[in-house]
Amino acid sequence: MENKLILNIQGINQKLEFCVKNIFNAGYAGVNQEKVQEHIDELSKLGVETPNTIPTLYPVANQLATYSGSFQVQHNETSGEIEYVLIWADNEMYVTVGSDHTDRKLETFSVPMSKQACPNILAREVWKFEEVKDHWNQIELTCWIRSNGEEQLYQKGTCGELMSPKKLIENFKEMKIGQDGHVFYSGTIGTVGNSLAYGDEYVIEMNDPVLNRVITHQY
Repeated sequence: MENKLILNIQGINQKLEFCVKNIFNAGYAGVNQEKVQEHIDELSKLGVETPNTIPTLYPVANQLATYSGSFQVQHNETSGEIEYVLIWADNEMYVTVGSDHTDRKLETFSVPMSKQACPNILAREVWKFEEVKDHWNQIELTCWIRSNGEEQLYQKGTCGELMSPKKLIENFKEMKIGQDGHVFYSGTIGTVGNSLAYGDEYVIEMNDPVLNRVITHQY
């Protein structure tokens, strides 16, 4: 199935058009293994099986990538989680913010299946990775959730807390996975208070404090 995305390259009057070939969701990809274990522990409380390898890569169907502002879910036990998203197109790498929205009820039976149950959200704007690579670890990730008309901070951290794109590319080469047309979700940072929460809306933001620019998306 063809899934063509049209994104805006922030700062210049140019579109990025590409067809998604493959999507990979990373799991448990934090640099701080203590924080990773906290995330594993909070999921295990919900009955999610402990992973055999850390980090883990989950391939998902290419049609799941979308910048839609709304979608239907099967029940009220699904939740988003902020991630950085890498896109390879025309032999260049781009970055944006996204959310690997997950069916938490299904996750207790099968993590790979739960990754297929909801869309993989990404923002409509991207940056060229070359422009941010030298200050990558300073890029900030923030997620808010809205429920019953109230908004609360849900996640806050930096890209430096997650597996670096450089390490990711090394993993792809080891797995003999090509890059062009691929979309990669980085895995997520910890939640505020180390607990999962469900909301009606999610607001995700990637802030570059060095170049003073922001990518925001809500759904």
